[in-house]
Amino acid sequence: MALVLAVAVPAGARAAEAADLSRCDAGTAERLRFIEERLEERQPYATWWWRGWTGAYAAGVVMQGVRAGLEDDSEAKQADFAVSAGKALIGTTRLLFDRPTARLGPEPMQAIAPSSESACRERLGVGEDLLRKNAKESGSRWDWKRHAGNVALNAAGAAIVAYGFDDETRGWRSAGYGIAVGEAMILSYPWKADDDLAEYERRFQGAGTPRTTLRVVPWGSGARLVLNF
Repeated sequence: MALVLAVAVPAGARAAEAADLSRCDAGTAERLRFIEERLEERQPYATWWWRGWTGAYAAGVVMQGVRAGLEDDSEAKQADFAVSAGKALIGTTRLLFDRPTARLGPEPMQAIAPSSESACRERLGVGEDLLRKNAKESGSRWDWKRHAGNVALNAAGAAIVAYGFDDETRGWRSAGYGIAVGEAMILSYPWKADDDLAEYERRFQGAGTPRTTLRVVPWGSGARLVLNF
């Protein structure tokens, strides 16, 4: 349950509060600094990984789609290009909807101004959630379902070309390329967050956040006071 009261606060004051952890207990401030530093470290790679792979797959949709439209010498080649465009479209769509949380860095937790120990704890709770979510996503590199899905998608595309258009060599060669690219994408997924979580738990074992909190969060041109209980 949440009770929300709107309070007008100058933007400059909010920015000053967000940069100052002096109102946090020493232990809370130490945990906040650890989490924020690690989230900031992981943010650039996660951002460029997502942008790079999304752009590459989107380019594949356009390029292979154009090649399929222009090909008029071989139905098998045209089918291969069309299938490749379809696989690239699936990859693009998945990346657009399944974006790595690590690309957000510490921004979600920094939206909570550390104006009191209660607010600091609330900020810490958001940070811990981000750390755990990033670690879980990092572990998805080894999820057998992702790898099996990659192989199955490319095998299905190969079967269309190989047996639907009588060109087994082209079909399975294309599947090989597709599987290699898909595996590179999966295995290069931002991977250090699980180590960050393990180190955090070693250093701050037993750290927790209270269930009842009072915090100030940005709201329009001011801020609002939120009581969670």
